Amino acid sequence: EFNIASPAQLSKILFEPFNLNLPIAGIKKNNNGYSTAANELAKLIGTHPIIELIQKYRELSKIKSTYLNPLPGYIGDDDRIHGHFNLTVAQTGRISSTEPNLQNIPIKTPAGREIRRAFVAEQGKIFVSLDYSQFGLRLAAYLANDTELIENFNNGADIHNVVASTIFEVEQEEVTKEQRRSAKVINFGILYGMSPHGLSLATGMNIKQATEFVDKYRETRKPIFDYMSKLLGESRESGFVGTLYGRRRPTPDLKSSNFIVRSGAERATINFPIQGTESDIMKLAMIKLSEKLDEGSAIVLQIHDSIIIETNSENAERLAEMAKNLMESVAPEVDVELKVDYSIAT
Repeated sequence: EFNIASPAQLSKILFEPFNLNLPIAGIKKNNNGYSTAANELAKLIGTHPIIELIQKYRELSKIKSTYLNPLPGYIGDDDRIHGHFNLTVAQTGRISSTEPNLQNIPIKTPAGREIRRAFVAEQGKIFVSLDYSQFGLRLAAYLANDTELIENFNNGADIHNVVASTIFEVEQEEVTKEQRRSAKVINFGILYGMSPHGLSLATGMNIKQATEFVDKYRETRKPIFDYMSKLLGESRESGFVGTLYGRRRPTPDLKSSNFIVRSGAERATINFPIQGTESDIMKLAMIKLSEKLDEGSAIVLQIHDSIIIETNSENAERLAEMAKNLMESVAPEVDVELKVDYSIAT
């Protein structure tokens, strides 16, 4: 018997010779012994049934403590949950949610989706969800003036397929699911400073393959990397970085002598114009949408690149088309096509 939630006890059970004695090659060590963090246990999948059981236990424990236990306490007299939405907490300017965090309702696992099913529209109404597609990558292409990437977006190309085709040197119709997935991971991850190590963890590539992939990607998307390099130089000089619409964030830590602090500041500086501009455009869209919504319709949730509207069932399709067109045209100065997908559900 042992406490599954105790990293020290779990480490002993998993790795000590007189217990399960699981392989330790490649497993990081910390003060409790060998690490039992999620990314370390993922390396041991298939070595013993206990690994999958621990992962399932952790998933269910988190769902219970984060959602099942606290959510009923937030239900108001009107049988609805009214979250708090903050404009000035996230440094990028994104709207954040607390008490409870309604932007983080799980969706990736069957158990998580059961939690999401608990959120329903008022009787006789329906939810319309609208989501900017590949928002960050489109804005990165625009801000970096990557004309090839802009043209691909504007022509409706499958951007992950295009990148995979270029990097793996195969025709687009010959790109495999694994190759497209690798391209998708790096397309999004590169905006947040993904390294070859991070790519290898996300895709299962070895370090050599991941390094070659990142190097090829740098050649393919040279305008974006040139933009990032120029952005860091200008921000060190000026002491700030800005969004397309002029909102600024100070960048004093770019000159820090501490490598970890400086590296974090560099990632934040590169990320800010993209995520910050996303945030600005989203807020413009929300303002314009609120002016267009008819009585009985309301924005009930905003999740990063998405807006959820509650409306009368018979009105849903018309409202979805109106909102889609408005969101796609809200920033005419951006010469890359902003694409919005929508879905309708109860």
